[in-house]
Amino acid sequence: MRLRARDVMTSPAVTVRPDTPVVEAARIMARRRISGLPVVDEDGHLVGIVTEADLLLKEAGPGGLPLVAFHAEGPPPEVRPLLRRYEGRVVADVMTREVVTAHEDTPLHQVAALMARKNVNRVPVVRGRQVVGIVGRNDVLKAFLLDDAELARRVEETLRELDVPPDRVRVEVRDGVVHLTGRLASRAEVRLVALCVRGLDGVIAVDTTDLRPPPEPGP
Repeated sequence: MRLRARDVMTSPAVTVRPDTPVVEAARIMARRRISGLPVVDEDGHLVGIVTEADLLLKEAGPGGLPLVAFHAEGPPPEVRPLLRRYEGRVVADVMTREVVTAHEDTPLHQVAALMARKNVNRVPVVRGRQVVGIVGRNDVLKAFLLDDAELARRVEETLRELDVPPDRVRVEVRDGVVHLTGRLASRAEVRLVALCVRGLDGVIAVDTTDLRPPPEPGP
């Protein structure tokens, strides 16, 4: 069984509105010990996300702006968004509008890949345009660090889904390594079982040394 976003997300997500004061957003982050807040409109639709990084420019003060921002003829177009963030008083002024999102049924390994590729620490989970939760990097890491008993339970569940009789294969997990012992109908079935178990979140390796097909018939 592969974990999906809905299995690890924090729900409901703490959100703010575009007109929420920046100071209030910062207070919420500090109080909740979170580093980002989805921004939703009056209909609950996702319109952006405000993160600690978005607030850093205000904290840095004028020294965080390039010198051209103070040009006598006004800042050039490419600097205006930075200036707007520095001067911003509400979340709409400082938030990131292009948000990386996932759906409830997005496999967790895809969420992790999104975080790595887009260099983000959190991904809002949406149903349509409604925010139903949020997945942070810690959520992903904790999911991949399952204890051995829970991992064994998931391996056994996978074997049931593959119609492998429980008395045919014994499952043992030590430090994330799955050891399978028993006999299956064929070498192809051994390979299939190993492939499916290896794909489970939290599995470090699969040992099938003692998982064998039936002996070859004699001459």
